[in-house]
Amino acid sequence: MQTSLLKALCICVITTVSLAGCSVANSLRMMQINSDVDPVFTGDNRVALDAVYEGEKPYVYATVNGEKLLFLLDTGARFLILMDTPKVRALGLNRGFDLALGGWGEDGKSTAYQTDIKRIDLGGVYFDGMKAALIPVSKSHYYLREDEAIFDGVIGHDMMRHFAWEFDAAANEIVISNERYQPEQNAQHIALTSFMNKIRVDGKLTFNDSHIVEGEFIIDTGSRHYVKLSSAYPKENEVEIASTRVRAADFGLSGKAEHDRVTLPSLSLGDVKIENVKINLIPGDDEDDWWVIGNALMNQFKTVIDYPNEAFYLIPQKPFVTDYNLVGLELRKIRSGEFVVRYVFPDLPASHTDIQVGDLITSIDGRSAKHISLSEFNDMASVLGQKEVCIERENTCFELNAQHIKGYSDL
Repeated sequence: MQTSLLKALCICVITTVSLAGCSVANSLRMMQINSDVDPVFTGDNRVALDAVYEGEKPYVYATVNGEKLLFLLDTGARFLILMDTPKVRALGLNRGFDLALGGWGEDGKSTAYQTDIKRIDLGGVYFDGMKAALIPVSKSHYYLREDEAIFDGVIGHDMMRHFAWEFDAAANEIVISNERYQPEQNAQHIALTSFMNKIRVDGKLTFNDSHIVEGEFIIDTGSRHYVKLSSAYPKENEVEIASTRVRAADFGLSGKAEHDRVTLPSLSLGDVKIENVKINLIPGDDEDDWWVIGNALMNQFKTVIDYPNEAFYLIPQKPFVTDYNLVGLELRKIRSGEFVVRYVFPDLPASHTDIQVGDLITSIDGRSAKHISLSEFNDMASVLGQKEVCIERENTCFELNAQHIKGYSDL
């Protein structure tokens, strides 16, 4: 898989030369633009951040030029990003060079531009003179509607690389330090590597009894899923997958990426073996693209990412449990508190109703959507039985009967 990474670097260099001065070249420029900016600790070298986990993703509050904002912590992001939410717009930030930012999805890159930040303060540690990408939300393929932007930005590799990060979703805690992480007794160590502002670990994925592959997996705390894998790999290598396939969708800065979800026998990371692991088969032309471990997997452990010392740790906390979306609704929160429907899974219960993309979910099982977190909905969607889902359009309610999907969720 390392060959693919080198190939990607070569493509980037060629692209930069052929498109010099354009937004693509400027996006590559952003990868190194903060290389000389270092953090300043104001007290202890170990800082507990103001953290919250939502929909499996980790967020922290930080102040930018004195304004308190909410940031997604995303090891898959190469640099600091701001969204033009109402709070960010109020900062009156300057417009620098143009950018084109991409990610999951089939709709092309999202427009953005570079901007300057005087100070970003995490509380106990700050950075001065950072440069960030600013994405006009209304023009981003990531959102269906502007008020889906319930967080204000993304902290990526250029800030995260300075620290050892301790993620404990069960305790709703995130701690950073500039000192080497001292492993707990049951911590499972896995070597960490970094390439082009992405971090990776080695893993072993079992497709079936006769096909087991070892390779590098990108660590992506910005993904709420378990594992993402290029659909080209099993296709080009004629690998048999026994699992039932479920059609679903994911959303990134390049829009919607429809894909199949399957369950594979196991994934091993060091001495940690996870059985019956859920995999998103992301469309791609290169079989080595999209080998990604997401937060739904890591949140089952206490996870430590020690960037300076190139170490990754998984600390077991409980038996591993996989959630399956059995109602067939992909939802996002909006700022009012309701859910907006982003995708309806074909052949699952929601597809047999009149619920449509763009509908607002006002209540589930009699509870106001404003009082249900995305994490709670994801748990509810994996529980068997009847669910009453009400939408704002025509004030209509539907009964969705969640059942196991043979060969996928009943293993």
